[in-house]
Amino acid sequence: MKFAAIIILFHPERQILLNNIRLLEAAGWQVIVVDNSPLSHQDWLPPSVEFRHCPENAGIAHAQNIGLLLAKQQGHDYAMLLDQDSQLSEPLLRTVKQRVVEAQSHYPELAAYGPTIVSEFDGQVVSAKVQRSVPDEHGFLHRRQIIASGKVIPLAVLTDIGLMEKALFIDGVDHEWCWRASRKGYRIISDTHALLRHKQGEARKRIMGMTFKVGSPVRLYYQYRNILILWRRSYVPLYWKIRNSVALPIRWVINGWFLEQREERRRYMRQGFTDGLRKRAGRYKADQ
Repeated sequence: MKFAAIIILFHPERQILLNNIRLLEAAGWQVIVVDNSPLSHQDWLPPSVEFRHCPENAGIAHAQNIGLLLAKQQGHDYAMLLDQDSQLSEPLLRTVKQRVVEAQSHYPELAAYGPTIVSEFDGQVVSAKVQRSVPDEHGFLHRRQIIASGKVIPLAVLTDIGLMEKALFIDGVDHEWCWRASRKGYRIISDTHALLRHKQGEARKRIMGMTFKVGSPVRLYYQYRNILILWRRSYVPLYWKIRNSVALPIRWVINGWFLEQREERRRYMRQGFTDGLRKRAGRYKADQ
């Protein structure tokens, strides 16, 4: 079996990136780096790394597609998607290699396998609040969706499921692909035997006794817009539509009145809501 790891960059932290590449190559993974930063970081990387540069930042979905197509072209059987700030380890990489093959032996219709995510902020396992996972006797959890970082895809399934939806640009890309796969009868699985430390959002802030993720203001544009775009689709789970219908006004209050850069945040949320209603997709443009 041949394994590739696809790391998507956007203004990365050098030490974390190089450490992850070192661990991946030592564990026998071919590393593919797709750089969405305006300035290339290729001079940081060893020559063994396959490098592609998208200086215009075509979005995470497009960057992932570049890596997936390259991995498939090179004859790899599995490809793991990684964000630049996920914290890899030798035990994790050994476990993932073994367990994804095991998962596919039990479930030939496997579309995606992922480790259990541990929050970099508090060290706690990230678990769904509404949609519960279904455990099996092998230590796998059957889920509706998993996040992109750490997601391992058997590359043969791309012929049937398709690639990531680049029009979404960033938010919702990972979930939409999983729901599309599920609609076609594939399984989405996470693994209790593999733990990946990952940072979701840029910070956390506690307001009125509740903890909220804090991201950059422009991410609110994609969140609002893509929720409205995906809300119209029949294969998107009903629980997700209901949860986000409730969350949008809460997100508006928290970001628009309690966080820094509140005026900028309100502007992005308004534009995202407007463009979502108009079904505008792609990269955010200030003059649209």
